[in-house]
Amino acid sequence: MLKPPTKGYAAVIEEAESQGLVTPPSKGTLHCIDLFAGCGGLSLGLEESGFKPLLFSELNHSAAETYIANRVGQGIIPYGDIYQLTDENLEMLQVNWKYLGINEIDLVCGGPPCQGYSGIGHRRTFKLDKKDIPSNHLYQEMARVIRCVRPRAFLFENVRGLLTSKWSASGKNGEVFKAVLEEFKSIPDYCIRWQLVHAKDYGVPQNRPRVLMVGIRRDLVEPRFQTRLFDEPVTIDRPTAVKDGFLPAPSGTAPTLVELLSDLEDPGYLSKRATEFYVNNPKNALQRSLRTKPDGTLLAKGDELTEQEYSEHADYIREKFAYMIANNGEIPEKYKTKKFAQRVFPREWTVSGPNITATSLPEDYVHYSQPRGPTVREWARIQTFPDWYIFRGPRTTGGRRRAGDPDAGIWDRDVPRYTQIGNAVPVQLAQKVGAHLAGILRGSIKVTP
Repeated sequence: MLKPPTKGYAAVIEEAESQGLVTPPSKGTLHCIDLFAGCGGLSLGLEESGFKPLLFSELNHSAAETYIANRVGQGIIPYGDIYQLTDENLEMLQVNWKYLGINEIDLVCGGPPCQGYSGIGHRRTFKLDKKDIPSNHLYQEMARVIRCVRPRAFLFENVRGLLTSKWSASGKNGEVFKAVLEEFKSIPDYCIRWQLVHAKDYGVPQNRPRVLMVGIRRDLVEPRFQTRLFDEPVTIDRPTAVKDGFLPAPSGTAPTLVELLSDLEDPGYLSKRATEFYVNNPKNALQRSLRTKPDGTLLAKGDELTEQEYSEHADYIREKFAYMIANNGEIPEKYKTKKFAQRVFPREWTVSGPNITATSLPEDYVHYSQPRGPTVREWARIQTFPDWYIFRGPRTTGGRRRAGDPDAGIWDRDVPRYTQIGNAVPVQLAQKVGAHLAGILRGSIKVTP
């Protein structure tokens, strides 16, 4: 397994070449760099829409192993620490890519770590102000890479909490996002728009609000629109990316969780640690799509099923879950705690659509028909990962290890499989955004004021 190095350019190339991972790209391909790539949800959606990653950065070893394990032999250069991805290394990499016929990068994308902004992550950021959490400033490194590479476009994504975050308890709501906007607006010759989007509006079976910011290089904007697009103010209270054509309009209807997960139900799950083979054939087109491998073959009944391992629950926990399933999610009085309130996966959405969000905490949810928590595979499906996508690292871990200890200056965090999935951009959302950006880059979609 290729480990994400923190070495310089020469060592990166040497290690990749020694393992046969550097291959010439196809002509006509759109090329991207994925920063803070995690387990690869954003990259996978972009790949499905015509992009090929040339390089990814990811500091966490488990998430980087997942990314690599699903892309063996594709010639993607791995970096660990983005601070080691210096301007000098980037310039040398671009020289190497030009030898392969890649004259410029089409897209730089990334979601700088968001634990300090998100409501979930902030449960464990302890007493520190956000300005004192190092990862909250990594957006500046993404901007640095964009300045150096000068891609035709860039895509920044983050959690909704970024919009209202402040650097300290005495700060002003929105001041963090204002700093982020100003950083990217300072990159010369890019027109920028942003939007808060909800994954459910793009056919993903969860709510999952995300802040998306797109920058388009000046030469991609028609001259007659340049003045108006570049002169229009971009502020924290003007989300116009969809209206101006920088992002796709909502499309698609989110499937129910029964439509998404019913083929994974194993009536005999209580007698086993994991279901290792599919016990059902796909029951609808969505399940068939998720069970289709990249070579077009279908994972049928009897074929290997990965990541369908069940959590071990005590009998009283199963009793509690069974009661909740039978009583519309109501928790028996004797089992109520102040820690958190679990929810049963709904069989049907309300008129407003999906009202759940896949996070790093699967214990927040109970399966809609079986008294247990969701498996890694079910969690991945909620993020629209296909079943062939594999995950590396521990299955789960304790909350303190997931959070590190900022008060003690310990920033390293475990990123188990559930957390990798919960941190990812939903693949289907990434695919729809990627297809739209590909249209802009190929000239079939125009950005207009």
